[in-house]
Amino acid sequence: MTGQTGTSSRIEPLTDASRESAPLPCVDCVFWQERRALSDARKKRRWVERARRLGAGSWGRMARDGDTVDGLIQYGPAELFPRADLMAAGPPSRDAALLTCMLVFSDDSVDTAEHLTLEALADLKASGTRAVEAFAIGFAEEVVDEDRFRSHHTLFDREFLESLGFTPVRAHGQVALMRLELGDAPSGRAPLLERLRGRLRRARPRAG
Repeated sequence: MTGQTGTSSRIEPLTDASRESAPLPCVDCVFWQERRALSDARKKRRWVERARRLGAGSWGRMARDGDTVDGLIQYGPAELFPRADLMAAGPPSRDAALLTCMLVFSDDSVDTAEHLTLEALADLKASGTRAVEAFAIGFAEEVVDEDRFRSHHTLFDREFLESLGFTPVRAHGQVALMRLELGDAPSGRAPLLERLRGRLRRARPRAG
């Protein structure tokens, strides 16, 4: 399943076969896959096998421009990410998939982040997922897009998720667990993406 982020970029699944070409910090990262470890090649391989047994398929999307990775997003069944149980505002619901983190390198960080998220939601809907959750933080209004999206984030921009239709499940301080119901969304990939893009177009543009 491939989408476009621009004239030359493409979106591709993040799987065991493609993860070796991911940015180096992500290849053996087990921050979400383990309660305490941060990076461990052996534990990552063991997690990959568990994900395969659960039939998770791909566990993310990567944006590429030629041989360059512009960004990636990770997601999957909540049970695959035990660190989420320790997060403020957690634990996530067991009937939902979880968006865990995003890494964006491209100059157009907002465009890349939006496309990665839309592709993730479309992939999850196609796999039969009925709800998606993510941990988010409410940035101050003066925080610019560069700081909201570029580089590595384990907490998503709450305003961005709300623009897609996510609503809060619970909050702890500045951190909130957000949820989007996909069960009643259009069944086809193209209709779902068009609905989500429409929500983004109607959302109030941020300054910066």
